[in-house]
Amino acid sequence: MQARRAAEAKEKVARDDLAFLLEASTRLTAGLDQAQTLQRLARLCAPKLAPLCAVDVVEAGRVRRIATAAPTPEEDVLLAAHIPVYDAEDDAVARVLASGLSEVARRTPTGPGPWHDLKVTGYLCVPLLDRGRAFGALTLLTTGESAFGGHTVALAEELARRAASAALNARQYTQRVTLARDLQAGLLLPEVPELPGAQVATYYHPAGEGLDIGGDFYDVFPLSGQTWAFMLGDVCGRGATAATTTALVRHTARAVAPLLPGPEAVVQAVNKALLDRPDSHGTGFVTLINGHLTPAADGGLGITLVRAGHTLPLHICGSRAPHLVQCEGRLLGITPHPHLETHRLRLQPTESLLLYTDGLTEARNRHGEQFGEDRLMHTLATQRDTGPEAIINALTRAVHAFTDTTGMDDDQAALVLTAIPTTR
Repeated sequence: MQARRAAEAKEKVARDDLAFLLEASTRLTAGLDQAQTLQRLARLCAPKLAPLCAVDVVEAGRVRRIATAAPTPEEDVLLAAHIPVYDAEDDAVARVLASGLSEVARRTPTGPGPWHDLKVTGYLCVPLLDRGRAFGALTLLTTGESAFGGHTVALAEELARRAASAALNARQYTQRVTLARDLQAGLLLPEVPELPGAQVATYYHPAGEGLDIGGDFYDVFPLSGQTWAFMLGDVCGRGATAATTTALVRHTARAVAPLLPGPEAVVQAVNKALLDRPDSHGTGFVTLINGHLTPAADGGLGITLVRAGHTLPLHICGSRAPHLVQCEGRLLGITPHPHLETHRLRLQPTESLLLYTDGLTEARNRHGEQFGEDRLMHTLATQRDTGPEAIINALTRAVHAFTDTTGMDDDQAALVLTAIPTTR
């Protein structure tokens, strides 16, 4: 009978441990922020495994205390204020970080610390490992007569292993998001420039949560005199390869535009650059609108543009219904000499030219229906404020209302150029 009770007790402990670890894994992987993951680790440990817990990580050669858990706020403040010294031989955390091995003792930790004020009687320090090297440490502290047994040590080490994996995944995610954001920032205008005789508004929203770099892009930059160049395009694909192609298109256009006679020559140069790129840099096609704008002496803007396979621009004329700017042209990166046509138009004061990518018109609602060009036209036709920001806001609000909570599966970008009256 006694042996049976012992076996049942042992089985219950094993079930409890498994339930604890399963719950811990769920909580540790609930977010994608490393600091929050390690803060959850501290709260999981105290008071389950020990009354006091601290988590430290190594950053730039220094130890940073990233999380603590204690019975009272005062004790938590004391524990959080103590920072181990990375290369101190008399510090338990430093030794564990150096060796990658757990350390347990029935005494206060060596080295300075608030051990007396916290009434610490023992500690267990477990490394957080990344491919065998410690990037952090989990420290559990007892305050009574209880000591860390082999069962607690094994449970803490398994919990630390799971926490390290979750923290590393979170760190990698954060690094990827940061890289994507930094790359995208280098591919878009840092701010909208001031143009002579014109106002400009832009919109860009990548699909997903930032892990992929979008393939949509736009740019506005000065040429000679009062002439400015503008463009908006869409690269086939996503991620780093799309970013490489986006950079190639944008920087090629910026480099050659001051040297060539007009937008058609610029687009042909971009097409050649796409055909000459190494296969490792991508082979997908590009759609593009490239143009020049110059303020007219009597007000308004003179526009010269070339369309290469992109969605048709829209001429927004205030009291009249907006209409498509018909301009033929094939997409880029496919043939050496794509057919292109140069189109010229005049924007009168308060009139606008809208360039947009198909991520807006192809946005779908929960029933799979696309927003479409008809809704786009209706939105613009009923918009009374013809300022560029107002046009962008009206369009994006309409698309968001149509899609509701449905996630986007394509990037969205828009560029609006509005002619302003000449000041005399």
